[in-house]
Amino acid sequence: MKFGDNLQDSIYPTWKDNYVQYNALKKQLEDGLSKPAGWTERDEGIFGQTLDSDLTKIFNFVNEMFEGLQERTTKAEASVGVFQQAYNQKAIESLTTTISDITEEVNQLSKYCRTNYAGFLKIVKKHDKNVPYRLRPVFMVQLKSRAFYNVNFDSLVVRLSKLYHTLGGESLHVGTPITPSVLTGMMYKEGLDRRSFKFWVHPDNVMEVKTTVLKHLPVIVYTPRGPNTAESLDPSLSAVYLDNTAFDLYNSKLEHKEGAQAIRLRWYGGPSNNEVFVERKIHHEVNRFGEYHDRFSIKEKYIDAFLKGEYTMERQVAKQREQGVKSPAEIEQFDEMVKDVQKCIVDMKLKPVLRTVYNRTAFQIPGDKRVRLSLDTDLCMVREDNLDNTARSGNHWRRMDINYPIAAKTAYENDMTRFNYAILEVKLELPAGKATPSWVEELMNSHLVESAESFSKYVHGVAVLLESHVALLPFWLAQLEESKNVRTPDAMRGQLTGNTPSISRAGSTADIHSINSRRSSIASRSDSENGTSTRSLSKGKQKSMDIVVDSQYGQDGAQNGHRQYGSTSKPASRASSLGKKSFGFKGFGGVFKKSGKGGRGSHESSPLLGPNNNYQDAVPQIKIIPPMPKKVAGTLKVEAKVFFANERTFLKWMNFAVLLGTLGIGLFNAADNIGRFAGILLSITALMTLVYAIWLYERRLTMLRNKDPGPYDEPVMPTLMCACMLVAISLNFYLKANVKPKP
Repeated sequence: MKFGDNLQDSIYPTWKDNYVQYNALKKQLEDGLSKPAGWTERDEGIFGQTLDSDLTKIFNFVNEMFEGLQERTTKAEASVGVFQQAYNQKAIESLTTTISDITEEVNQLSKYCRTNYAGFLKIVKKHDKNVPYRLRPVFMVQLKSRAFYNVNFDSLVVRLSKLYHTLGGESLHVGTPITPSVLTGMMYKEGLDRRSFKFWVHPDNVMEVKTTVLKHLPVIVYTPRGPNTAESLDPSLSAVYLDNTAFDLYNSKLEHKEGAQAIRLRWYGGPSNNEVFVERKIHHEVNRFGEYHDRFSIKEKYIDAFLKGEYTMERQVAKQREQGVKSPAEIEQFDEMVKDVQKCIVDMKLKPVLRTVYNRTAFQIPGDKRVRLSLDTDLCMVREDNLDNTARSGNHWRRMDINYPIAAKTAYENDMTRFNYAILEVKLELPAGKATPSWVEELMNSHLVESAESFSKYVHGVAVLLESHVALLPFWLAQLEESKNVRTPDAMRGQLTGNTPSISRAGSTADIHSINSRRSSIASRSDSENGTSTRSLSKGKQKSMDIVVDSQYGQDGAQNGHRQYGSTSKPASRASSLGKKSFGFKGFGGVFKKSGKGGRGSHESSPLLGPNNNYQDAVPQIKIIPPMPKKVAGTLKVEAKVFFANERTFLKWMNFAVLLGTLGIGLFNAADNIGRFAGILLSITALMTLVYAIWLYERRLTMLRNKDPGPYDEPVMPTLMCACMLVAISLNFYLKANVKPKP
């Protein structure tokens, strides 16, 4: 769909006169370009004035609407205080309708900002593409000075959430701030059905998701310290993940190994927050959430010493004993947990690897864990490691060159990746047999979200930023690439970049730079031939590839003393390698292929130099071996048709066994001794086939139910069955042929 049509479908009818005039601006471009004189300075001036007028109009409209929504929310808050003292059902119903209207307009205003922002960028791009004047640099300065698209709706969302749940009475302590320490030490009770779901949310749908959820759950305000007001809300969360140089924690988490750990240092708000939480997640299949959570706080100044094992938490433990708030058993358990986490960090030599920074909006009735939702937006992942001979965090537990909020362009852009989706996590802890709330089901099945099973911020960040250091990649990368959204892999197959370094080898040196202009025609060729050496090239974030150079090139000249470039003779090793074609249909093709007087290389086109000429041997024979794809680890998505395919395979084996058994029994009952012997062999083969079919069906069924990635093939037993049949039939013919006829 064209953007003009999409814009018309996105217009909120009440505000239809306040949108960017995309179609009118587009018509100005078309009319100006269609004139005989072409696009003139006068046309450029009119176009610029129209664009500036629209920008001013939209900027003023957004400010006016936002201020109006704040005023209406303030009046609603005042009305709620009055109605709580003097209950009036009709007035409360009217106020509820007013709050719903405000919520709907907040959602529509968020969409309005995104739609118009996209409209401005689209029309400016179309302008610069078709006319000789460059408008984008100047317009972007004007757009930043009137940044209507940067309106922060979080304060309104929090206030509306409080209003909803004050009227609904669903929370005893409406608007009570939940400090991070309140949410630690999660206790799991028996008899509860615990489930967790993760989803991706497109940025265009974030505000609609928020306004949908806040009608049912209040917003949790995380307050590390300071006053709790909607205006002072800082929703940012940061976490530094630890791992070793072998990425053991990454690999175990990606493969969902029992007992897999993830250890991180987490804090709320900006870097100035002195309270940091050390968290450890342990994966356990017996837990329906999939993990257990250990957590304790530590002051920022002690973290470096704690990671090295030089600082312990003995003071905190002694302080807890003096206060007497916790029982001795709880204090002992806390002490063991802290020591175990520190021992794991020291023994596994864990160091800072990755930082995640995002804004979180959490929804939960305070003290009620039945339904909890969190929405993480503006996710950035930044490298913290010191790999590749680059000091990032150095000897500190986090790098100090990151300022909050993270700007659109930073000095460490090469060490950072941004995730274009928001991440919605739904956690349910319901009594056994109790159905999921209908509004949660509707949200999870709606068009607003896309399932992201087993998604992990840490795993994704390492897979994207440290791909060259890991052997496994998460399965959702392919899902993101299919959606053409977040990440596009570098196209490195079958070609070289212009900044590829030269190649050298023992015995001779070739200047590869002189043929860079023809590298775009290189295609991947057959497997390595005899006498080749392989070298790996990599540049920046591009995937490494192998360049195979003929190591026999020039050796004859070294031996004979007079071998020159341009000679038509080929080394004997290459001629001998031509005769060692693999057996098969491709091998037969070379038998009938015509060759010139000089053999294979005389009139063959070179992928680097083009048609063969006197300079055919000016460079060694080179081929490009594309990089081997990395193994993708993750859970298997099993569709219903896969189970039916397993059943059909079972029935096919049953059919084969029945036919074979029928033939065997027929020979046993109606034939002579030789036929009976063959019938016995066939009947035994049929019974083995039946047992094998049942075993294979049950094995694959179990694997599918467990979402096992495989392998699902079974090459041994079919071969064995064929061998048994071959023996039975061959013996029958052999014995029949050697029976002497009776006189």
